[in-house]
Amino acid sequence: MIDFTKIIANYKLELFVKEISVLENQDAPKDLTFTFFADGYPGIVYLQSEKAFLLPREKELTAFFLYGQMIAPYELSIRAPYLMIAFQLYPFAAKLLFDVNPKKLNDDCADLSKIKAAAIENPLEALTTSSAISLKVEIIAKFLSELARKKGLEEYLEIQQAIQIIFDHKGKIAVNKLARDLNTTERTLRRKFNDCIGISPKKFAKIIQFQTSLMQISTGGFSKLTDVVYENGYADQSHFIRNIKKFTGKKPLQLKKPK
Repeated sequence: MIDFTKIIANYKLELFVKEISVLENQDAPKDLTFTFFADGYPGIVYLQSEKAFLLPREKELTAFFLYGQMIAPYELSIRAPYLMIAFQLYPFAAKLLFDVNPKKLNDDCADLSKIKAAAIENPLEALTTSSAISLKVEIIAKFLSELARKKGLEEYLEIQQAIQIIFDHKGKIAVNKLARDLNTTERTLRRKFNDCIGISPKKFAKIIQFQTSLMQISTGGFSKLTDVVYENGYADQSHFIRNIKKFTGKKPLQLKKPK
């Protein structure tokens, strides 16, 4: 069993990496489809598969890629057998580590297989030749750690604080209050979010509010749908349903997992 929390700590990645996950399937060749919804986090993925596509863009995925804020519902079509190692990054980390324009990554991904950073070797060859999954995870962690050491953090501290406040409020906070709490202006806050994350603070808060609601719906943690509506700060049920459909394309009760 790989201790992902320990790896994140050992490589001093706590400020950049939220979590690490590994998905593996050794079945006979077949096409599989996974559906995902907005969650507020970008990430990097190492993928071993005969073929894989990001849908509905029908974009073929490379072995090593960076994905941005996925706002619309999307699917990954992957040919088994496959191995997928994902590092879920904190919202500002894609911009900080890879110096990309996060807006251009919204609902999209970028090939990292040819990325060149000063004095840092691209890890793809080592990832391809290493057989142990644990070693592959450490190779990616080391790569991110080396990138992080070469970056300054000062300009990202306010964004990090803002993100944490939004998390603490489960997305239920107005931008004007968020700006006051940070002793800054709404305009400055919007600019920093757009520059560092690729979306506005209002949209980011809505994604976190949606994710909190989705968790409650999918686990059946409610007796009436109106409980979810008002607990998560929606004005009324119709507003709530529109918001859920915007991010998933489905009505709330269609997302409830069967018992």
